[in-house]
This record gives sequence, C-alpha cells and structure tokens, in this order.
Amino acid sequence: MNVLITGVSKGIGKALRNEFISQGHEVWGISREDDLKATESLSYHHVQFDWIDYDGLSATLIKVLQGGKFDIVINNAGYLSKGNILDDKIEVFNIHMKVNVWNVLEITRLLITKGMLGEGAHVVNIGSMGGVQGSLKFEGLFSYSASKAALATLTECLDAEYGGNLLSFNYLALGAVNTEMLKEAFPGYISQVNPENMAKYIVAFSLTSGQLMSGKIIQVSKVDPKG
Repeated sequence: MNVLITGVSKGIGKALRNEFISQGHEVWGISREDDLKATESLSYHHVQFDWIDYDGLSATLIKVLQGGKFDIVINNAGYLSKGNILDDKIEVFNIHMKVNVWNVLEITRLLITKGMLGEGAHVVNIGSMGGVQGSLKFEGLFSYSASKAALATLTECLDAEYGGNLLSFNYLALGAVNTEMLKEAFPGYISQVNPENMAKYIVAFSLTSGQLMSGKIIQVSKVDPKG
C-alpha cells in the first residue's frame, strides 16, 4: 500500500515510518528534519517541511503528490507548548491551531481535490486524550488540548462530507506515550507505552479499521499521567 505520514522525524511518527517500511509498504514521510538514514530504504520517500511555515505548505504537498494515490494517510505531526491560560500569547495558540488543525485540513483538501486518495483510503488523525470532551485536563495544556479537540471535530466533519464507501476518517485519542512531547508536557513522568508499541497498534488500526468504521473518536489510553 501507499502510505503518507506526517511528523516522521522522531517519536511515534518515526516508529510508524519504520513499522510500515518493515511490513513492505511504500511510505512517504513529511517532517521538519531531513532523515538521511531512512532514505536508505528504496520504499521510503522523504519531504522536508517546517510545519509552522504555513505559506510553504502547498509547494511541499505538490512534491508529495508524486507518490501517486495514497491508501493510508496518518496525520501525526503535532505541536505542543505549555502555557497558563491567563499568560499565554494568542500567537502561541494560533501556532497550535495552525500545526495541529489547519495543516491537517489543507493536506486532506489537496489530497481529495487532486484525486490522490485511493478507493477505500483511510485517513487517520492522531489526536490526544486531552482533546476528548469530558476527559481529564491538565494545567498548562489548554492550547494543545483545544487544538486536538478541534481536530477531533474536523475528523467528524470530514466523515460527514466525504466519508462513505470510498473514504474513511478516524481520530485516535492517544494517552501518554514515552516521547519528547510527553517529557515537555509532564517532566519526569515515564509512560508504560513506548512509541514502537503504539506504532504497531496504529499501523494495524489504519490497515484494517477503515473498512469497519469512519468518523469515530477512538480512545487509546491505559493510565493518565497523574494516575
């Protein structure tokens, strides 16, 4: 299958890239950092892009279109910066929305309008338990949580407009995974889940669940960071 993954330079994205390659899939990756080691694989194609540079997104996506029609798209790239509600700058909030929501929308729009999603394609948006209504919320993460909540709603809206027999859109609300982002959000906390384990789950979900569901918010969490 042809697979497109964003945010592949580290953490869950890097583990996803490696897992798909190991299973023999053709993988296109987008990240801020160029990964020379990954390019050693003939089945991997890399496009470098800084997700904060919104104006350059269209040109970057044109390069991605060389990959042909995609069967699986995993929107994994994300941004997190801690800040108190009363003190945080609107610019920081806007960066969260730009990277975590708007870029996902633009990627999906282009893939749909250019006919670059194959029949039965599955788009998986990687979210957070912090973006789930009624879930436990944490101090300093309001911008991140709000952006992930918006991404969850975007996923449901994409399903309402374009879901059906040909396309599936789902949102995985991940709990704590041992990544650099987790260290920034919860210094000193160590999760029971590593990126490789989570990647195996996401790969299996993306390969099989698009045939069974669409527009769903799936919670993938065992223990919260304060539990």
